[in-house]
Amino acid sequence: MRVFSNRWRWTSSIWIAAALSIGSLFGAGCSDPDREILASFDSVEEARFRRGRAVAVPCWTCHDLAGTVKKVGPSLLGLFGRRSGMTSDYAASPALISASIVWDERTLAAFLSDPSRFVPGNRMVSPGIRDAGALSDLLFYLGHVTRPGARDAQVE
Repeated sequence: MRVFSNRWRWTSSIWIAAALSIGSLFGAGCSDPDREILASFDSVEEARFRRGRAVAVPCWTCHDLAGTVKKVGPSLLGLFGRRSGMTSDYAASPALISASIVWDERTLAAFLSDPSRFVPGNRMVSPGIRDAGALSDLLFYLGHVTRPGARDAQVE
């Protein structure tokens, strides 16, 4: 019998809680804000998107996706192609401003896997996403939902 560490159990608990909260949110009569994006995918892409969305659940504590709610961290709307620390709605850390990183899949993967190591002195409190599959799914999800206008057609 293999004994798993407390970290594995904690991580698994987060994944399960995230999946349950997403399932209950969209299954309880709420409209899925990503329905049009999901409609454009085949079954493999849809599964990857849904896994990425589950990984992103803890991100929404500090970040807004629509650019309409002020939170502790910057909005992720228009993230890809934006320079680190450069948002009009957020006073970024000097570390992120001086890093002058242009966010793309490669730089986000490096940052999100270990934020404090990739940009020492930044204020993001996340320990990082060490699971390569989860990180890849998160980037796939973010690549679709952070584009300006990605969800605009879905306003009823």
